Amino acid sequence: MRAIILTVVAGTVLAACTPSNPNDGAQYFDSITPNAATLAAEEQKLARVENGTTPTEAGPSAPIIASNPQGTATISDSQSFARTKERETIESDAAKIAALKSTYQQVSPTAVPTRSGGVNLAAYALKQTNAVGERVYRRFNVGLSNCSRYRNDADAAQRAFLSAGGPEKDSRRLDPDGDGFACTWNPDFYRSLLQNNG
Repeated sequence: MRAIILTVVAGTVLAACTPSNPNDGAQYFDSITPNAATLAAEEQKLARVENGTTPTEAGPSAPIIASNPQGTATISDSQSFARTKERETIESDAAKIAALKSTYQQVSPTAVPTRSGGVNLAAYALKQTNAVGERVYRRFNVGLSNCSRYRNDADAAQRAFLSAGGPEKDSRRLDPDGDGFACTWNPDFYRSLLQNNG
């Protein structure tokens, strides 16, 4: 009895899913399938495009599609090496290069701008030729120094020394040995950079 009830229920469900008109499905597919006339018109358009007798729908700039003997689409004419080889020559390429060169603008080099304000420690280090500790300038305050103020910043000491008239003068008493280098400042760091890049 239970099996009969299940069979009846299943039959009812299937009947509800079946379309009332058996032609409904065929009408749907007919609506999306192009007829023979439409296909023929599209083939004629494609043939005209392949022959180059009419622009594509995308406009004149759209590439013309070439076709091989089997009738399948291949690369465009502008991308075909054989077609390009027929059109382009060494002379035409040379003419294009010459035309491009005529548009070049040569910029003349200018002097490197100088730093405005402040002290350029690198330029000073490279200009000096003496070694650290080698006396070059006369000092009257031998043994007296204010380097304790710049114990942790040798660059600041050298800048202060040069800003106050150094290396010829040492009004701040930062170069008691007269080598032109304040306190513990050493030009060898900048000199080594020049040697490594040279």
